[in-house]
Amino acid sequence: MLLLTRPRVVDALVALSWVIMTMPTLVITMLSPHFGWPAGVAFAGIVLAVAAVLFGFRRRRPLVAFWVTFVLTLPLVLVSPDLLNLAAAYCAFAVAVYDSVRNAWLAAAASAVVTVTVSVTYLWIDHPLALPALGSSRIGDVLAYAVTGLLVLLVALFWGQSTGNRRRYIEGLLEHARQLERERDQQAQLAALAERSRIARDVHDIVSHSLSVIVRLADGANAVFDREPERAREAIAQLGTVARSSLTEMRRVIGVLESTPGSASAQSGAGFDDLPRLVEVYRGVGLPVSLTVIGDAPPQSGVQVAVFRVVQEALTNALRHASSPTAVDVLVRIDDDVSVTAVNDGAPAGAPNSDHVGRGLVGMRERAALYGGTLAAAPDGAGRWAVRLTLPGAGR
Repeated sequence: MLLLTRPRVVDALVALSWVIMTMPTLVITMLSPHFGWPAGVAFAGIVLAVAAVLFGFRRRRPLVAFWVTFVLTLPLVLVSPDLLNLAAAYCAFAVAVYDSVRNAWLAAAASAVVTVTVSVTYLWIDHPLALPALGSSRIGDVLAYAVTGLLVLLVALFWGQSTGNRRRYIEGLLEHARQLERERDQQAQLAALAERSRIARDVHDIVSHSLSVIVRLADGANAVFDREPERAREAIAQLGTVARSSLTEMRRVIGVLESTPGSASAQSGAGFDDLPRLVEVYRGVGLPVSLTVIGDAPPQSGVQVAVFRVVQEALTNALRHASSPTAVDVLVRIDDDVSVTAVNDGAPAGAPNSDHVGRGLVGMRERAALYGGTLAAAPDGAGRWAVRLTLPGAGR
């Protein structure tokens, strides 16, 4: 386990094993009358150079390590024909693990071609083999060294392929885990942004609605305070009711920050059952509202909240912007789709259009888009203003 966390130690041990594996041949070379000390020193230099390449490049640049080692060990075939394959086996293993299996097989094939070529050449020319004879004939010796070298090369290839595939599989799993973690973080950020937008819409709707109604009630109470004190008291009492209701609703909005977006409308006070209460509040401040609901309430509580908020915003805009309206008609139709139409008269010529909208209309459009619907707010004939919401498939 310690070696897995110390890759440079592993590389040093690999380089050291190469030196140890070549030591017997080096000693025989130095003692051989055909080579002697000068050839032995050159041999030792090549061995150390290969060891340095294995230590420095087998992990980071396995293909570079293979070809440098391949070129460096070519002269060693004059001493022993199996040294080239031994060095190639070290590097082919590294290529299979740290590069690709395809490149490892190509590199090993190049080494095998040279081995076969050298072996065939050794059959026809005299050569001073530094290693002792393995058989009773030259053909037997050459074949023995060639087959042994090729077998070593194949073992290194298969071993490296197995190790490399396992390493790449683990890296793939780790990368997949990192990707899932990044996606999780992105989803968390998107969810946080969506939640902030939802809270902003709810807070705007509550504040805009309550302040508009409170201002109208306060103005009405002030206007009749001296002449009709009883009506003024009723307006003030209704003002307190609206303020307390809005405060309760604000607390509910803040309280669901840790809940799933689109929590139950029955608990939030913004569902279909609350539409009559909402309409009565606006009637109480003098807005002539008529409400018609066709069909049963949709099963999704989030859809109910969206419809309630759109109706609330439409009535608030009519209260704030319409000039002495005589009719504000709200129609809610539920079948497979859910549609809302709120039309009021008394719209001033300068009423905001779809290109110049406030936060309220933006919030309504966001609510519609959340359920794949559309919202249009535009003039509807002379002096009339209409808000139309359509939520396809939301009634099922």
